[in-house]
Amino acid sequence: MDTLKSVKSLFSGMTAAVLVLAATATYAADENVLPAAGDNIETYWSAKYWTVFKNNSRRSCFIEWRSENSVVQAGLTVFQDSGYLGAFLKDFEPPEGDHVIDISLNDNLYVGNSTTVSRTLSGGLKGGYIVFDNPNFVSDLEEAREFVAFQGSPYKLTVKLKTPRNAIDRARDCMASF
Repeated sequence: MDTLKSVKSLFSGMTAAVLVLAATATYAADENVLPAAGDNIETYWSAKYWTVFKNNSRRSCFIEWRSENSVVQAGLTVFQDSGYLGAFLKDFEPPEGDHVIDISLNDNLYVGNSTTVSRTLSGGLKGGYIVFDNPNFVSDLEEAREFVAFQGSPYKLTVKLKTPRNAIDRARDCMASF
């Protein structure tokens, strides 16, 4: 399954019941850190696959990988105790509201709250965020080459990642600049 279809499946499957397995995360994380329209955002660092953005409005930083038809974002909350993952697509209208979702990174399961608020990025990309209240999420993301959503369900999908470790290190530097 290609990444575009995988990410579309991720949002399509959010409305289905998700088998929530025992996990080390809760989904009550601080969602005020999520980027929003009107925020003062500037480019902090850019490389081949990833860009680090500094969100001056929310005093946070996030990384972004962008292809022609999709965007993946990941960031930390202000106190760096929670993380989030965002996925956005062209020609897609995600369902509104919050949904529980599980993501597997490096064989560790994280349960989060998926917030699909039809946020729109440049280029008409729409999607939402999954927030995780667990600092281990970031260390697992550094090592990951993929993440698996809906493991153990009919909606299981795999999304490949492009070397996020360096971008995460630069995002930490960005956070220290506040």
